[in-house]
Amino acid sequence: MAFLTCQFSRGEILLKPLILYFTADYPSTEILKSFLEAVDPDVVKYVEIGIPESNPLYDGPTIKATHSLALKNYKPNHLAEYTGILGRKGIPAFALSYYEKFNKLGSGYATFLKDAGFSGVIIPDLLTDYSEESDRIIPEIEEIFSFIPFFNPATPDGLINAVSSLTGSWIYYGLQPSTGIDIPFDLEEVSRRILDLLPGREINFGFGIRTTGQIGEILSLGSSGVAIGSLLVQYLNDKDLEGFRKFQESVKEVCASAE
Repeated sequence: MAFLTCQFSRGEILLKPLILYFTADYPSTEILKSFLEAVDPDVVKYVEIGIPESNPLYDGPTIKATHSLALKNYKPNHLAEYTGILGRKGIPAFALSYYEKFNKLGSGYATFLKDAGFSGVIIPDLLTDYSEESDRIIPEIEEIFSFIPFFNPATPDGLINAVSSLTGSWIYYGLQPSTGIDIPFDLEEVSRRILDLLPGREINFGFGIRTTGQIGEILSLGSSGVAIGSLLVQYLNDKDLEGFRKFQESVKEVCASAE
């Protein structure tokens, strides 16, 4: 598998496969900071930070539960602390937020997120529920920082091609309709569709990835990386930094064994 080489196993400029998702201020500001300090820059290429919402529609039950507590702790100035920790490790941070905020606040919201240290934003409901707004909103965001398209198997090919042409950064492809959902699917068939539609683009897969075995399988099919969110919640709940570090090490082993 020539494409599945990992930075930690060879001294080259190579793939770092992991994208990690955390909800801002969950389960507390200090616990989240400790986990971000423990993020391994040799295996993690991006971190998503979810902005707490009262109704995160496209998050599954595990992540939705984190939003409820995070809303009680959330302070906007904490975001710069989180992106600062990651920035010192050389890891870009991407915000995950919903259409309603952009509809209410316009491009000023994107400017706020950029000023907080984010490299771009993911809006999971934009292309599903408000696709008619994408021609207006995406160029406005791209004037400020990167818009990361979120697609899933139900997204029409035409919309995927049209939106991808408006952006230059990576693509987020959900294997399931939301996080924490487990609908049977053919991994190779689902993966091949988006990889064939957008050859040459950086495509990272998420939603429904729960084991290191699945990570290895997805990378072997040609994915640029995998996003993990629900799997991390138990580590956070247990304040299990050692388990979190071991998880990152296990991904290194998956990559190393695949060469």
